Amino acid sequence: MAHSTAPSAGSSAPSAGSSEPFAGSSAPFAGSSGAILKGSTGSVVGSITFSDEGRARRQKVLYTLAVVVFIVGLVLGIVGLYFYYWRPTRTEEPSYPTGQPNIVLIIADDLGHADLGYSEGNQQTPTPNIDRLAWDGIILNRHYTHQSCSPTRSALMTGKYDFQTGLTYPYASGEPYGLPLHHKLLPQYLKDLNYSTFLLGKWHLGAHTREFYPDQRGFDYWLGYLEGEVDPFHYRTSWLGPDLGIQGAVKGGRNLYENGFQVAEDCTNNHYLPHLLTERFEQIIHTYNSSRPFFVYFSTPLPKANSEWNGTERVNRQFVMPQYAARAPVRAMDNKFAGRKQQIAQIQALDDQVGRITQALEDKGVLDNTIILFMSDNGGAPAIAPLFHRNHGSNWPLRMFRGTPFEGGVRNLAFIWSKWWLKRKAIATDQLFHVIDWLPTLYDAAGGKLSNLPEMSGVSQWTSLRNGEKKGPRTEIVASLVRGLGLLAEEPSTGTLYKLVGGSFFNNKSFMGWLRTEGTNATHTMTVKTSVSVDCGNPAGVERTACRPWIADCLFDLSRDPCETDNIAATNPSMLKTMQDKMRAYNATAGPHLMKPFDSASNPERWKNWWVPWMDPVPVKGPAPCLPFQPSSAI
Repeated sequence: MAHSTAPSAGSSAPSAGSSEPFAGSSAPFAGSSGAILKGSTGSVVGSITFSDEGRARRQKVLYTLAVVVFIVGLVLGIVGLYFYYWRPTRTEEPSYPTGQPNIVLIIADDLGHADLGYSEGNQQTPTPNIDRLAWDGIILNRHYTHQSCSPTRSALMTGKYDFQTGLTYPYASGEPYGLPLHHKLLPQYLKDLNYSTFLLGKWHLGAHTREFYPDQRGFDYWLGYLEGEVDPFHYRTSWLGPDLGIQGAVKGGRNLYENGFQVAEDCTNNHYLPHLLTERFEQIIHTYNSSRPFFVYFSTPLPKANSEWNGTERVNRQFVMPQYAARAPVRAMDNKFAGRKQQIAQIQALDDQVGRITQALEDKGVLDNTIILFMSDNGGAPAIAPLFHRNHGSNWPLRMFRGTPFEGGVRNLAFIWSKWWLKRKAIATDQLFHVIDWLPTLYDAAGGKLSNLPEMSGVSQWTSLRNGEKKGPRTEIVASLVRGLGLLAEEPSTGTLYKLVGGSFFNNKSFMGWLRTEGTNATHTMTVKTSVSVDCGNPAGVERTACRPWIADCLFDLSRDPCETDNIAATNPSMLKTMQDKMRAYNATAGPHLMKPFDSASNPERWKNWWVPWMDPVPVKGPAPCLPFQPSSAI
């Protein structure tokens, strides 16, 4: 009985303890030797084990939090340093600017495809100033012009093909015609947008009356020459008559004007013309204080060969300054390639021009807000080129040269650069681009509404250029319609680029091929391939299927065969017909050709050895002695 009552007595103990819960609960923290531990074998010991695990868990959480806080603090510190040190130098460069850009358009004369460093990585012709802009901008791999100077320049100024303006042939001195006056030109459109406009260098769009002069066609200021070429020291333009089959012995005349006034010989002291033009650009930029944006059309005579009268005939020459002839790339060229050495020296001078132009813009603090466009007016003219202006340019590995609708005559070097106005840079694009596209493209970039432009063949490619897109809006190009046929068109379903070549371009039909760069051969190419080098697909300079365009139209697949080695007309009759039909449709839109014969009244011997606007009521405007630079409201 006594044994049976023990549980009741034991069961009452917890009740007594439960009346002082805080006293009891504090016992374990009093020390591990306390009475509660002593003799406890179950739940109490288990509670102590659970408390150790909780402490460890809490410590782990605290450690993790400390690490996270440290990492977050470190990241925030780095971000703070980034914004503190880097951001202030970039605040002036918006993600995309507002307002209007300045525009500098540099056009080289008869520059060959392989005549710059970036184009084929040519070790013969290092051009660091040009290359720097090209690689940091957008290289236009498929940029096309017409095959000679006046047609290309008329297309650039009007946004229309040469067969639509009538200026289908480079006019010679003394011929009484030019780019028709009813065409509104690029500088006039930009003046509508509040631009100041400048021309430095070659015009070649008409000179028989002052109505055709640059100051009457949209330029606030101009300094340069009106014909296709000029001696860079005496500023004399020789008559091209004998080269054109015209009999006579016109010696030529002086041809340097500023704002329509003759620049006297004793005012320039035979200063090298490329330097004179570059120095004038530097002066314009240095003294420019207007809030208006500016457009400079820098039409350099380089690297084209020019001519002089030797008393009997016109002699073709490439004039070279000693400092450029002394450059390492020029000295490295074998003397047996004397003409190519001179060409390389002129290209060095061209590169210096671009460097000085860029530096002038940077020194003025306007480079970041400037769009720089560089291009050639047509392909290079090698030593064997027909007619006049035999340079020693190279279009390798493209076929043929200046004056022909083959790639070597119409596909040429071009790029666009801007620090602020291009969202993507340091890229190359294969989008089709023709020189007629620059008027609407630059007008668009300048903030003009395209709906304000009249109907023209050019299309704005500003959106695709600005965004760095691989495709643009153009799918067809008429490279030539009059002096030989040249048409490019993309096949819609496959994107294949086809080209039609036909007709006769000059009397010499003995050569229809490719010319290696002088001083090179198959084993000594002096070329380091770059990402924009032309891959012929087939062996370069080797014709697979003959093309004789004066006999039958030729067809090429430029996507596969950019060097025009394989005439596929016979195996693709359907595509050949499609291209011929397109060409006939373009021909239906052609206007009259404006060529007119030489007028003997223009002979400089009648005008104190000057080329003057002989059909103008005021043919001569001479400046005061040694005041060559006339005032201009644009400066």
